[in-house]
Amino acid sequence: MSSLTEKHRAYHLRKMRTRFTRLDLNHDGFISREDYELMATKVQECGKLNAEDAESTRNAFMTVADTLGLKPGVKIPVEEAAKKANREFAVMAQEKRLAFLKETHNPIFDALDLNKDGHISLDEFKVYFQIIAPDISEDEVTHSFNMIDSNKNGEISREEFITAAFDFIHGFEETEVSKVFFGPLLS
Repeated sequence: MSSLTEKHRAYHLRKMRTRFTRLDLNHDGFISREDYELMATKVQECGKLNAEDAESTRNAFMTVADTLGLKPGVKIPVEEAAKKANREFAVMAQEKRLAFLKETHNPIFDALDLNKDGHISLDEFKVYFQIIAPDISEDEVTHSFNMIDSNKNGEISREEFITAAFDFIHGFEETEVSKVFFGPLLS
């Protein structure tokens, strides 16, 4: 991937900063297991999950934390996490990128599919954004949803979610989806 320009790298770094800033749910400036535990708790509360679905959701978020190496007590500064992702994803092989993304985002999809029907509805998507980006407007959340819902059928399939997550996390080119997956990009 030596064809990446400084503009591509800078855009990707901005996306990674947005991602990790939004995932820093306790706003301590670090990405940690605690952020993922907090996310699971908030999805449980906002989604009004029963005990079984709450446990499944917690397990999904802990799987993601484990995959990211966020063991208890590990705290990574948001800026360091963004720069590390920016460096590593620039040189990661395509097959490894997709495997990594599926390992981290299939559990997130499962957690966001609150009614377990195999799709994420707009209302389920709004629950997620209440948690990771409570500062953005309902119109921005709906725009993000509509960009990810590529076949425009009113729900996000696993494939659409994984494709959009891949574009956001591994894409260095500026695309509309990559500007909205975690809400509008932060400066």
